[in-house]
Amino acid sequence: MKRVIVCANSNKPHMVEAVRGIEPWLRERADVTVDLDVDSEWESAPVDFVAVFGGDGTVLGAARKYGQHGVPVLGINLGKLGFLTETTAQHAREVLTDVLESRFTVGERIMLRCRLEREGRVIEDCVGLNDAVMSRTSLSRLMTIDFLVDGEMVTTYAADGLIVATPVGSTAHSLAASGPIVHPEVEALIVCPICPHTLSNRPLVLPAGAMLEMRPRTFAENPALTVDGRAFRVLESGDRVMLCRAEQKLRLLLTGRHTFFETLRNKLDWSGQPRYVK
Repeated sequence: MKRVIVCANSNKPHMVEAVRGIEPWLRERADVTVDLDVDSEWESAPVDFVAVFGGDGTVLGAARKYGQHGVPVLGINLGKLGFLTETTAQHAREVLTDVLESRFTVGERIMLRCRLEREGRVIEDCVGLNDAVMSRTSLSRLMTIDFLVDGEMVTTYAADGLIVATPVGSTAHSLAASGPIVHPEVEALIVCPICPHTLSNRPLVLPAGAMLEMRPRTFAENPALTVDGRAFRVLESGDRVMLCRAEQKLRLLLTGRHTFFETLRNKLDWSGQPRYVK
């Protein structure tokens, strides 16, 4: 019998209700543990996969908690977009049956390791799936950020901030900042300035094996670093943010019911040609 963790956000009643609704059915077919706190620490134990009921935010939490330890993740969408989910709650039993009966493939997605150094000490070391963002938190003033690749100075950005995203994160904050959409199976890191003061500062796509560094120089009040929109640190002058591909990849369970391009068409409303008036 497979060992399964069913995960949801306890702050979203409809997600908890969905878990409670499917729990009796799933217990007849698997050894089930329910986790309603994706932000807590995981006491590692043998498990075959994690079924996440929620939106992309909940999947991001599960990726940090379980995915960085190599545990496969199955996303069941109860949110809005659902780029990271395999199915909807309506088809959850069908997809869970496929996975329990080993009718699936495993898709690997690179993750991002982020290390914040201050006065020679590491004060934050975490893993994210989508992105790390250095940005201002006050109004009106630009930041200036030195950006280096493998120790080589690339440029100094004058902007509202700087995003370093994985291909999975290319359809999140980076996309909103005019970054490119990158297929999730590509191993690369995307660097995207937020509202750069110089129009020639365009997004960069870099090798996944590169070591990236962001150094804030002058900035507005209370600049901050966020990872996946959750981990948050206020920055100080002299801080260094080091970013690289994480050692562990996220393993997503895929049943082939949806493709990446189908998701783009449906979620981003890619209608193709304009709807001409007849």
